Amino acid sequence: MSRPLKILIADDTPINAKPVEIVARKLGHEVILAADGIEAVERYQDSTPDLVVMDIMMPRMDGLEAVRQIRALPVDRWVPILFYSALDGIDDIVNGLALGADDYLTKPANLQLIRAKLQVYARILALQDAVHEQNLELAAWRAEAEAQSELGRHVMERLVDANGLSDPMLRWVNLPAQTFSGDLLCAARTPDDALYVMLADATGHGLASALTALPLTQIFYGMTAKGFPLPSMVSELNRKLKQLLPADRFVAATLASIDIRTQTIEVWNGGNPKAILIDEEGTILRQFASTHLPLGILPPELFSHATELMRFSGPCELILFSDGVLEAEDPAGERLGLGGVLRLLDDAPAGERFEHLYVGVVNHMDAVEGHDDVSILAVNIPRESRQEPRLLSRVPHLAGQVVSEWQLSLSWGIQELRSLDVVPVLLSMIGQVHALAGHQGALFILLSELYNNALDHGLLGLDSSIKNQENGYERYLAERASRLARMNSGRIDMDFHLHMAENRAVFDITFIDSGAGFDFGRYLIEHREDAEPEVDKAHGRGILLLRSVCESLVYSGCGNRVTARYAL
Repeated sequence: MSRPLKILIADDTPINAKPVEIVARKLGHEVILAADGIEAVERYQDSTPDLVVMDIMMPRMDGLEAVRQIRALPVDRWVPILFYSALDGIDDIVNGLALGADDYLTKPANLQLIRAKLQVYARILALQDAVHEQNLELAAWRAEAEAQSELGRHVMERLVDANGLSDPMLRWVNLPAQTFSGDLLCAARTPDDALYVMLADATGHGLASALTALPLTQIFYGMTAKGFPLPSMVSELNRKLKQLLPADRFVAATLASIDIRTQTIEVWNGGNPKAILIDEEGTILRQFASTHLPLGILPPELFSHATELMRFSGPCELILFSDGVLEAEDPAGERLGLGGVLRLLDDAPAGERFEHLYVGVVNHMDAVEGHDDVSILAVNIPRESRQEPRLLSRVPHLAGQVVSEWQLSLSWGIQELRSLDVVPVLLSMIGQVHALAGHQGALFILLSELYNNALDHGLLGLDSSIKNQENGYERYLAERASRLARMNSGRIDMDFHLHMAENRAVFDITFIDSGAGFDFGRYLIEHREDAEPEVDKAHGRGILLLRSVCESLVYSGCGNRVTARYAL
């Protein structure tokens, strides 16, 4: 819909300008008059008209020069100029248009033609107004989108723990296809120093994809800090995403736990490319293929948190990557694929596999813009003794300080032992005690070993030597789950007592299980502190580990009661 225009009419002869003025006013437009070129330029600058009707032959400054000066002025919109002149030669018309005019009308013009011309320009200028409004809206939208992007980037940087990704065992890269990456990389240490890593790949790209993966971060870091096992974490991640996301959104993910102390790797892969474990010589030890659907698809009752578990005996490297690596295309449109990834890893010198793979992907793409986010996470797993776990959260002894006495007694029946992750729950309770808050690492090891011994050997009667067999860890865990599911009765009682003893702060932990017990005297002799460690064995190190952490370890009864004293 057209609007009233402000029309500048420049003519030194009022009678010649009158027809245009009359038609313009009848159409509802505002008219501004100028008597020559100089006045026309001044009126143009002062009044900012929407349309200019310009005579050519005028005193002081002709219309041609006036148009040159008007067109030289800075403008933020198009103002059409129509020459209205008695010069009707084709050269005059062409010259006038070449100097910057948009139309040419010869005198005397028919009033109907003048009316039609003004109506045409009114419609064109109305369209220009509409486009200008749209441009303003787009500019405002872009400014708002950039502000939101900056806010999103700031929030994501805070939520994704960069300290975890700076772990010396890790090297990684995350190349987003757009401003935001839908690939999420996370890493953190558990209280007993196991390294947890996650590579998640949300559906789609950009901010929407990043928001899809965002809920994973807090669950990952929170549950890792409390020492939850990998299967429990995976189940909680799936439950949360299923609760939050629409049906068409989900997150492919690979989670891994690397425990140097026990020399074990545990992996859950749902929808991601294979995770590859390679030894120092470049031999592929194992490929952890996807055996599950991505997170957020299945309801909790149908979801499987089953993991793959294996032992390693020497230095090796675990390589995780998103499907953006496999789908990376060269200029000819050929994808890198798993074969290309394996070739790059096979050609890489020892210790340089991450760099070789990353550079190989970039060279394969050859500056071609990727269609998907590209992420690679490499875990360099060293050879390290399992005799001396690194307790990252130890604090100085509270020598000479008095602590308030605190005591807690708990009793866990078979239903709770089946359904709860007991150790993280205990650590969460104990961690609230001020004097114990800085001892999470040591206490986690104490609680884990005491609880696992009470459950596995006390109640379930499991033989740890199973772990030394082929696929021993998987067999051990499967047997543990089977026996626990079949057990009808049983309980573990626990007592925790923080107090002062001989002018020093100590924390006594007592576990009593309802099992048949064992010959703890013989067992303690076999695992005396000066015994030569059997490096190749995957079992029987619990007592040595407990002794390395606590001040004293006392078994009594038939072997189903143990008290450990930890000195603060």
